[in-house]
Amino acid sequence: MIINALIIDDDSEVRNTLSAILESEGYLVETAENGKKAIKMCEKTPFDVALIDVELPDIKGTELLHLLNKQQPKMVRIIITGHPSIENAAKSVNEKADSYIMKPFDVEKVLKTIKDQLREQDEENRYSQQKVAEFIETRVKELDFASETIHMKKH
Repeated sequence: MIINALIIDDDSEVRNTLSAILESEGYLVETAENGKKAIKMCEKTPFDVALIDVELPDIKGTELLHLLNKQQPKMVRIIITGHPSIENAAKSVNEKADSYIMKPFDVEKVLKTIKDQLREQDEENRYSQQKVAEFIETRVKELDFASETIHMKKH
């Protein structure tokens, strides 16, 4: 499965480094230097994962989390920050960030975090699909039983 990743950071060195790391792992990577560009990109392309800097020139990363959640609710959203604070962490959690990574980051930790979050999302999707299938199966049985009961009452 090909994974589409979006890196949103105003620091070109961070964008280039993360891009190279993810591309070496087989990800298709696009980058944005600000929130406005990221939003436009998300209107056109479905992304599996986004790495979002907290401090962007045009919008707070936590506000961008909220907007991206509306645009692409199934996308894994990971906050990256060089300015960790309890306030940023709390806002990230409140806006449904899937994880929070501090700069400078450890490459292995970034990769593990992304893989873990994607796996967790996949498991949640499979669980949801299973529950829907079970509901449909149960409902079909109920309708079949009701139909048989009606048929028996007529005869």
